Amino acid sequence: MLINNSSNPLLPVPAKVVLIKDEARGIKTLRLKPKGKVPEFTPGQFVMVGVFGYGEAPFAIASSPLISDYIEVSVRAVGDVTNAIHRLSVGDWVGIRGPYGRGFPVRDWEGRNVVIVAGGTGLFGVSALLWYLYEFRGRYGRVILFYGARTPQDIPRRDDLRVWSSRIETYLTVDRPDGRWKGDVGLVTTLLDKYKLPRRGVIFVICGPPIMIKAVYDKLIKLDYRPKDMYVSLERRMQCGIGKCGACMLSNGLYVCKDGPVFRIDEIPEADLS
Repeated sequence: MLINNSSNPLLPVPAKVVLIKDEARGIKTLRLKPKGKVPEFTPGQFVMVGVFGYGEAPFAIASSPLISDYIEVSVRAVGDVTNAIHRLSVGDWVGIRGPYGRGFPVRDWEGRNVVIVAGGTGLFGVSALLWYLYEFRGRYGRVILFYGARTPQDIPRRDDLRVWSSRIETYLTVDRPDGRWKGDVGLVTTLLDKYKLPRRGVIFVICGPPIMIKAVYDKLIKLDYRPKDMYVSLERRMQCGIGKCGACMLSNGLYVCKDGPVFRIDEIPEADLS
């Protein structure tokens, strides 16, 4: 079941803003309660969120897939639509379509180790996955999160990180620390050297800026991990969300919005990682 009109897939369903949380500099999380039932979704899927009069943009669903009465999206203000979203107040209405796309094959990973490497707002693309792994922790081996941000002030979803770290090995790093930062310093790839990784039965998930995705991929290849054991979320270039506009087509003809945004890395050309 989709949050949209079955007769017109481009017609959004109204959703009420029931909570707004300031996460970090320029980032807010909105809790949205659509009219009607919230459909089931797979971690990694996305919704299109529109502000009337400004347009719409794609956002990964960042809340737990076990929650049935609302969804959350985390938004960095970078353009007309996202700035309009940041100006919303509790009680305002937006339009949403979805969930769309292919998510993470979490059931296929049961019994394996899962290592998630995220950078910047890429944390939002794996937040629902982290909630799923947290809730079903006993189904997996080691679960590790490596996350990198520019500064301590740029780390979002801090409350979630504290909860996840009670069941998931969580390591944070920043590029530019302040006087109070006690954690690791450096690019997120440095954590792959510092902390012992599982060698067998491991799945890697990578989500973040293109330059980070490519750097992590190159690092894992040097460490003799296989592309078929790596998954990436390519939340970029999407516009319509349903494969009609062609804006998100990869060089091999796949669409990020329809065939992804989650891909196993050996499914896509290496050039599309950066």
